[in-house]
Amino acid sequence: MKSKLAFVILIFIFILSPIIGGCGSTSPDEPAETGNDTEEEAQSLTLQFATFWPAGDFQVAEGHQAWADEISARVAAETPHTVDFEWHYAQALLSMPELYEGTAQGVTDIASTCPAYTPGLFPITEAFELPGYNNDNALVSSVTMHEAWKQSEILQAEYAEVKIMHFWATGPGTFITKTPVRSMADLSGLDIRAVGGTIPWVAALGANPVSFGMGASYENLETGVVDGLLAPNDVLKGFRLAEVTGYVTNCPPTYNIIFMKVMNWDTWNSLPASVQNIFEEVNEKYVIEYGKLRTDHSEIGLDYALTEFGHELIDLEPDEYQRWVDLIEPIMGEWVVKADGLGLPGQEIVDMVLELDAKYSSEYGSYGK
Repeated sequence: MKSKLAFVILIFIFILSPIIGGCGSTSPDEPAETGNDTEEEAQSLTLQFATFWPAGDFQVAEGHQAWADEISARVAAETPHTVDFEWHYAQALLSMPELYEGTAQGVTDIASTCPAYTPGLFPITEAFELPGYNNDNALVSSVTMHEAWKQSEILQAEYAEVKIMHFWATGPGTFITKTPVRSMADLSGLDIRAVGGTIPWVAALGANPVSFGMGASYENLETGVVDGLLAPNDVLKGFRLAEVTGYVTNCPPTYNIIFMKVMNWDTWNSLPASVQNIFEEVNEKYVIEYGKLRTDHSEIGLDYALTEFGHELIDLEPDEYQRWVDLIEPIMGEWVVKADGLGLPGQEIVDMVLELDAKYSSEYGSYGK
């Protein structure tokens, strides 16, 4: 976990890196020059890709694989090079908490992971996981996070150890539990899996937040380590959690977890310029594609649980719903105070998220409805 001083130094170095120029590591905005495209010598590239998702999850089968296939096809068609990917699914190469640093250190070339799996390392990103935004769907939240990263130097500095491919996000979540949750009283005392910015909200409702990676959820539900989780509905099918739960409770827009696809800087800087250009173009496209994919599969996962396993879908009564909404209000302000204590511009960050969330809610909020 980075200390406050180390984080401030990192931001300072990041901001000054354009001045320093060629000294030290290449900055995220200034990849190393790789020569004129017309003079590139043909290369056959094989890149290691590690992820915590199982191979059969839609995020891999329809997301990662489609992204990789498009890059490989375009590189073969438009350049003298080839790019192939060697896959390491379900934490086979690196565990969830190791994926980010493992990529930075070169254990893998590329990884997909979640900032919330390394608590404290990405304090600014926590702002995107707070309750209180519109958060209409995964498409809105995905574009909000990615565009914020493109605009914010302080957010870019938070990920300076790696080359960001792109961000995306879950969008709204529900309480998925082994016993019915119709009120705060039903949640009181339950052990609920929560990560990132969702932890204060789960605690405010009276439950006990328990943090671990999604990959451990099935076993922890089956063995009684937890009674449920706050998560997007796609996990009901993708991680087979419909097999070990029985109820889904709709709740106010309180859940959003960020994901990222990252590359080792040395790997990135070794790629020919023409290949880098293709990666950048495909990455931008897949912010949208992943957002749509997650929005679609939230409905698919819920339908799977309802029809295949007979889950009960619970809507809170209006008065109860409002009680939950009232608990949201102080959490964002409490996070601002916490961020200010770390020397971060807490209110400025929240204002940025609110602005982008509103903008993309207007643009993409109707998707999937």
